[in-house]
Amino acid sequence: MVEANRNRARCIGQNVAAIRQRRGLTLEGLAELSSVSRASISALENGADNPRVQTLWNLADALGVDFGTLIGDSRDECVLDEDGASFRLIDRQTSPKIVEAYLLEFPAGATRNARPHVAGVQEHVVVLSGELLTGPTEGPSLLASGQSVSFTADVPHIYSAGRMRTRAIVTVVYPRLDHGARSDQELNWPRTQADWGEVYSLMDRAAIEVQNGVGIDTKRFHLPAQMPHDKGVSELRSKVANLPPSPTVRRFVLTEGNPGVLSLYRAPQMTRLPAAVGSLQGTLADRCRKLAGLATAPSGACDLERIQHVVLETSSLMESALAAEVLTRHGRPTVPLGVGTMEQCPGSDGVGAQRLFEARIDVDAYEAFELVHPAYARQMLALAGHLPGTEGLRILEVGTGPGLPLAMLRELRPDLQALAVDPSEVAFRHLTRRFARDPAVEIRKTSITEMDPVDPGFEVAVSVGASHPMDTSAFLAAIRDHMRDDGRLLVADEMICAFSDREQRQAALIRHHLWYILDTLVEVPKEAHKGDIQIAERLAQALPEALGMAYSQRGDAAMRRIRDLYEEVMEIDRPRQPSHPLAVFSRFHLLELQALIAGFDYEVEQKTHAARFKALARANGFEIRHHHRIYATDGDGLEDAGTHLLVLEAV
Repeated sequence: MVEANRNRARCIGQNVAAIRQRRGLTLEGLAELSSVSRASISALENGADNPRVQTLWNLADALGVDFGTLIGDSRDECVLDEDGASFRLIDRQTSPKIVEAYLLEFPAGATRNARPHVAGVQEHVVVLSGELLTGPTEGPSLLASGQSVSFTADVPHIYSAGRMRTRAIVTVVYPRLDHGARSDQELNWPRTQADWGEVYSLMDRAAIEVQNGVGIDTKRFHLPAQMPHDKGVSELRSKVANLPPSPTVRRFVLTEGNPGVLSLYRAPQMTRLPAAVGSLQGTLADRCRKLAGLATAPSGACDLERIQHVVLETSSLMESALAAEVLTRHGRPTVPLGVGTMEQCPGSDGVGAQRLFEARIDVDAYEAFELVHPAYARQMLALAGHLPGTEGLRILEVGTGPGLPLAMLRELRPDLQALAVDPSEVAFRHLTRRFARDPAVEIRKTSITEMDPVDPGFEVAVSVGASHPMDTSAFLAAIRDHMRDDGRLLVADEMICAFSDREQRQAALIRHHLWYILDTLVEVPKEAHKGDIQIAERLAQALPEALGMAYSQRGDAAMRRIRDLYEEVMEIDRPRQPSHPLAVFSRFHLLELQALIAGFDYEVEQKTHAARFKALARANGFEIRHHHRIYATDGDGLEDAGTHLLVLEAV
């Protein structure tokens, strides 16, 4: 019996470890989400601990799985507490809903206070013998043998045995996962040109409603019985492709379930960059500014062939990236020269206890693919324009990562000297490789919050994409400690729309990250590796619906959909190096999903909104001198979601 319990505990521990690692959570992150100590989780995963029932419930809820999945869903699987209470799985079904039935046995006087389960979970309790006080903590029911109660278990609830040993059947019903985008209209499949004309009129009306403030419209079509699903989707795609384009409305063909059309409002992504205010001079800077202007030019106003030559012939990382973005935005998806080859720099295992960037984000992939991120080079051009013109200027580069932003700054300002600071071992190795022959760059593997002050302090500090992977207030305070009075801090980073609770924050994260992906969806050619093609196709199928759910106040359903999708696509076999240049885009998309899911868990992705960032900056000794939204994702206002550039002055 003892050996059986050890084997059971070992199997449960292996399940916990596997699910945690698949989710990408660190031990520390799971401890915070579950309110179970890091030491207890570690002992459980190593098979050294016999877990309590409530501990496992907390872990299951934090990991987003049902209880049976965590303990092993074979019948008669049992968890035994030290005081003799037991919880035995006696039946489980997974369709159309997940329903689990357990035999609960409590010694006399035993009590369990249960945390809320995920939204929508129902429990049904039937007492077989003894008596049980159970139900929501604020209003439980006292049940005798033969009595039952049903209650919603997404609130704190209790199980408390009476004066004798109690046995009860507890049935847990999980909410059905509603993955599809809800329809505003259900239409029969058009059979004639006149029918299609009516559909086009409805689509025109929907576009006007969406652009004027409704924000989202979904129409589904019931296919004739004799029409194959794939044929209906293909025909619908061709019809939608012939609709006049709109600068503010994006249409996506929905392919899962009944085919449909999702129309979403899309804020204009870019405006012209403000004129450079520093000493950004030279022919390279001039060429880069012209390319940045072409990214917002009307379709047909660019000589795309000439720009293609720029991508292939320039020796500048910045210029190649800006030219590639112009081509991509004008319908010719292009990857900057030299982007897409992964250089592996070993570091942490990615899912351990430390909450470094590489614990949740693949830094090797980040270094290889991030340059196709919308406006990545554009933000650096804008930032460089705010550098003082001091010859030989020495800057503090905070959270340098693998070093792409610093490399672009060094191209535009060859006179710059930099102290590059980053705590990541993997980033440090990429930096060492990238700047091995550049004496103007000093590299330190440390966090800005742990670095000793440099006397007399820096005139300029720069941070690109590094303000949110840590405590933003502590980040700002530490930088202020390293700066001179009247010094300048240049921050380029992603921020989301304003939020006031977790549900609003999740939906804002989804809308922000998914627009970066949907703005750069490309079709991977047939000659590419099968896995690269499958990933691109699967993301294009699933993500528009997830975005539609986020815009329809169904953030929890969208979050579940994205988690499931990410696990699905990460299981697709693919080569380490992209098999085609256009596959670089879908590899970047996987990085965005990594960041999004880390944002759900609040691990290394702790984005705030622009107004709150400004308030934190003021609280830590800065005044805001300039603010520009370089790339808009969600919302129309300056302080809404996207890539932002802020110029702060130390006061």
